[in-house]
Amino acid sequence: MDNLKIGILPVIDTLPLQVAKHNAYFKKQGLNVELIRFSSAMDRNSAMHTDQIHGFFGDIPATLLLIKNSVPLKILTVSYRTTPGQQMFGLLLSPKSKNQTGGSLTVAISKGSIIEYLLDTIKDYYPISNYQIVPKEIKQMPIRMQMLASSQIDSALLPEPLLTLAEAKGAKLMISDENLNLPLTILTIHQKQFHLKDRFLKAYSQAIEELNRNSGQYKSLMIKTCRIPKHLANQFIIYKFPLPQLPSEQEVNAVQSWMLKKNMIKQSISYHKLIQ
Repeated sequence: MDNLKIGILPVIDTLPLQVAKHNAYFKKQGLNVELIRFSSAMDRNSAMHTDQIHGFFGDIPATLLLIKNSVPLKILTVSYRTTPGQQMFGLLLSPKSKNQTGGSLTVAISKGSIIEYLLDTIKDYYPISNYQIVPKEIKQMPIRMQMLASSQIDSALLPEPLLTLAEAKGAKLMISDENLNLPLTILTIHQKQFHLKDRFLKAYSQAIEELNRNSGQYKSLMIKTCRIPKHLANQFIIYKFPLPQLPSEQEVNAVQSWMLKKNMIKQSISYHKLIQ
């Protein structure tokens, strides 16, 4: 049995991993997979950098930053791609916000992550030029949601299930990601464990097929592992998840171009180096 420690965040697009573990699909492939939960991407990245985990659920910017810092990661698959009718991330106004039509808007994000990339993409894609966006780094997602719900900050860009929870607490959705056609989250693995890729993805594929076919059976698992409050679970529709697929070279290069402009990286990394 090969051991794999995968760092995750308590968000809805990790549900296929939970299903694969819950149904012993990983074990059937000879893998002992431990899903280790972190409350922030920063803590997860630190664990990856210090070899406490073998791979993680995350995003392309975080992966490229770790590679820049000499962590040899490979992309396994896209976890979630923006899909019409399924909002995964949303830009929300606080319940007591006075910025209903424009003005300076402080937005809670995590810098150097898919959240910041998504915020910049949203600014280009949607007509919100009447707002002067001021990003503010608040690393832990639950704290971002709490500050938004209590109107300690104007706005926040949040993923599900925190998006739905914030709306239930009175926050107002301005824009969602559903029409952007972007690979938002990915699964990665250390180069040393890359030989386990095929078995891992076989179990992961089985979990997605099962989840997409019988999503109603996994509501209790979703509540337990993805931080969905029980009172919201009945109205929360479990998403359809994509079968394993790599982000395209064009999609990866778009992220790299953005990171180069922000001086997050000094040079591009070969697409083939990321996937082979």
